Amino acid sequence: MDWLAVLCGVFVFVLMAIIVWKFFALVGDMAKDRGHSPWPWWILAVMWSPFGSIIILWAFFNLVEDNDEEQATF
Repeated sequence: MDWLAVLCGVFVFVLMAIIVWKFFALVGDMAKDRGHSPWPWWILAVMWSPFGSIIILWAFFNLVEDNDEEQATF
């Protein structure tokens, strides 16, 4: 029975790691789609909240089209 508890614990740990990784990947992809470097947004997500970073990127920054990236000013 102990092996089942260990297996469940490992499964939950791996599942939580995948969920956290997906949230940070989403923050990075959203930043790149808006013409920003993902590093400041990842740091903000660690220090504050990934949900807050997602909401700020979604609410205050527009998507940058491929041909507009050269014209975008940061």
